Amino acid sequence: MTKILTLKDALAMNRRGLLKMGLGAAAMGTLGAPFVITSARAEQPLAGKKIGFSQSYATDEWLKAQRQDLLAQAEKHGFEVTVTDARENPAQEIRNLEDLAVRGVDAVVMITYYAEAVQPGVQALNDAGIPIIVMSSALAGEGQFDAHLAADTLGTSRSAGEYYLKALNGSGKVAQIEGKPGSLVNQARGKGWREIVDANSGIEVVAQGIANYSRTEALTLMQDFLQANKEIDAVYCHNDNMAKGALQAIEEAGRGKEMWLTGYDAITVETFEMIAADRLCGSFLYPTFGAEAIEVAAAILQQKDVKKEIVFASPMVTKENLSQFFDADRKERIVPPVDMAALGL
Repeated sequence: MTKILTLKDALAMNRRGLLKMGLGAAAMGTLGAPFVITSARAEQPLAGKKIGFSQSYATDEWLKAQRQDLLAQAEKHGFEVTVTDARENPAQEIRNLEDLAVRGVDAVVMITYYAEAVQPGVQALNDAGIPIIVMSSALAGEGQFDAHLAADTLGTSRSAGEYYLKALNGSGKVAQIEGKPGSLVNQARGKGWREIVDANSGIEVVAQGIANYSRTEALTLMQDFLQANKEIDAVYCHNDNMAKGALQAIEEAGRGKEMWLTGYDAITVETFEMIAADRLCGSFLYPTFGAEAIEVAAAILQQKDVKKEIVFASPMVTKENLSQFFDADRKERIVPPVDMAALGL
């Protein structure tokens, strides 16, 4: 006897149950949806294809730019994009991924700061046969993906370590402010840098702490560093947001001339203007991968071969090369066109 699933039944079931029963997107639509962005560019061959976009959270400057880049590129293809934001809740991120699987989107582009925790959500997408394009941090465990877009973060952080050695002439006291501990990118930003500075006896890391990529947390942490250390020559920050918070603490303490800072991401007008004003020594560019991920998704949907691992350069943005990345007259970030050759397409 066939069981009829009513709306009341559907609302009472959890998402895993729906997935096991193979409930389609139409029924799932009644359970509450993330917001969907459609495009009027119906003349494109992939117009109307549904892309799921999953972020662990969306308040960070870099993540906002990533979303902007991704949606702008998706519009060019006429994609319908379902945008989800887990608000820093791994359990919600799992539910978001499961929702996308039930809805039957054509592909999912995702970035996660909780690779270990969200494996059930990734498995739901795998079970549904939905292609996954991963940005930045890699997936954990046995989760399957079709493409991974990332920068050589470990190599970049080693270059950052070399920069510090040279800028400090091999001797000095430095502080380190880290991002989210669960982020593989955050871990790599620390590992490579520490490999270099720890191998040099003239460099001493006098303070180290976690600020979770938060400007406010970095401000408080740097205040503690300043109270505990009469001498700090430089501060290595795992993103620009934290560098700004740290710099605020330094300037408010009247110690701005004693030390310099670097960040990561090089994505906002504020960052570029700080570099131009010599308030920030530099920032290591971290691509958003948003536009590129859409092009990879488009290639997959057209049954084209795509590279499993796609690695991007992450140069240091300084006052000397700032004009390559920032239009000072228009006060805009310079967004380069997607390099299809670099994507292997």
